[in-house]
Amino acid sequence: MKLIELNSITYAFAKNFKHDQKTRESFNRLTASVYGFSLENWYQSGLWGDYYVPYALLHDNEVVSNVSINRIEFEINGERKTGIQIGTVMTAEAYRNRGLNRYLMEQVMHDCKDQADFVYLFANDTVLDFYPKFNFEVVAEYQHTKITDAHKGSSSWKKLNMDNPSDADFLTERIQDSAPLAKISMRNNTSLLLFYCNSFKKNSIYYIKELDAIVIADFEGDTMYLDDLFAKNPIEVNSVIHSIADKRIKRVVLGFTPLDVSGFEQHLLKGPDTLFMLKDTFDFFTKKHWMFPVLSHA
Repeated sequence: MKLIELNSITYAFAKNFKHDQKTRESFNRLTASVYGFSLENWYQSGLWGDYYVPYALLHDNEVVSNVSINRIEFEINGERKTGIQIGTVMTAEAYRNRGLNRYLMEQVMHDCKDQADFVYLFANDTVLDFYPKFNFEVVAEYQHTKITDAHKGSSSWKKLNMDNPSDADFLTERIQDSAPLAKISMRNNTSLLLFYCNSFKKNSIYYIKELDAIVIADFEGDTMYLDDLFAKNPIEVNSVIHSIADKRIKRVVLGFTPLDVSGFEQHLLKGPDTLFMLKDTFDFFTKKHWMFPVLSHA
């Protein structure tokens, strides 16, 4: 670790420390206190790959601030592009407003230079003034929804149990061999999707036998939130909706931009997070009315 001094306090700077047990455990404690989750199970299951790299400052052997990068490959409108997403930005409460995240962002931006087609992040409302200092600017996303009352009512679907090894293996295989089904489709990043599927979306995974497709969806009242779907061959999103939505579902909200947007309404996305992209790297995204898949947020 390299020692650095900020405001008369000496910190240890560390990055890519996933195999350093003590540093990783401290990182997980900070993640749990700030975001309410830990990456330890992700690491222990072998899913923490080389593309996810944390940059951290330690004080008294404890991680007190962090900024991570996640290298993600996408198929965007039929073209392969590599993005670097900045995330897991956090500082222990007692160490905030001391310039720690600024130092880490400077290290990240130095390392990211010319290493990807675009660099981006999602920020909450409390830090919207921070990222423009690093040449980022706000970019609008659009979400697709539709009103539906046509239900096929298929009985050939079942909920997958992620505690069942065969179901978990089936999901992993289907993610790996799935065809691109969105305008922006995350590729070759099974472990990020499995992070969601083993945590926040563990009870939201369904297999539709007649379509040979796996769907990640949540149901709230008369609304279905369709976050993602995986199939070997291209399928119509409407076929998925009609197969899995019961009669109570009147509205469908997509967590991705479908290849075929006909029949869907598009709305400016207004959520808890704002998309920032590094200037001069996102010409491909402007005026397209797209969104990054919700399950690609790292």
